[in-house]
Amino acid sequence: MRSENAALMEAQLQSFRSDLKTIAESGLAIIKTDTETYLLRVRKHLMRRSANTEKTASMPLVWMVLIACCLGMSVTITAFSVRSWFEPKMHTLGVTVMERPDATYLMATGERTTLQRCTLADQELNCLRVEKE
Repeated sequence: MRSENAALMEAQLQSFRSDLKTIAESGLAIIKTDTETYLLRVRKHLMRRSANTEKTASMPLVWMVLIACCLGMSVTITAFSVRSWFEPKMHTLGVTVMERPDATYLMATGERTTLQRCTLADQELNCLRVEKE
């Protein structure tokens, strides 16, 4: 009877050990999964917060660059317009002005403009004659 009780006790202890081992492994798996899930949520939250912080921090810079580009284009267009207003309108007379480093050339273009010799105050000069339309 003692040996039967000892064998029964041994079988129960073995069953208890295997059950306890299964419970412990299951508990470790649950803890591991919960910890990983929690860490993923925390990382996701931190990344979103970081992205939002960088996004709001970079917005003034984006606006400043956009404004600078618009101002640059406006200044360029204005300078070109002002320059063209103050330049003589030679092309309406049939003359093209060509700026070169060594000199400025005036070229007669079209059929209305011709180069002739003319007299002014008893001096002979080269003149551009532009016929009226």
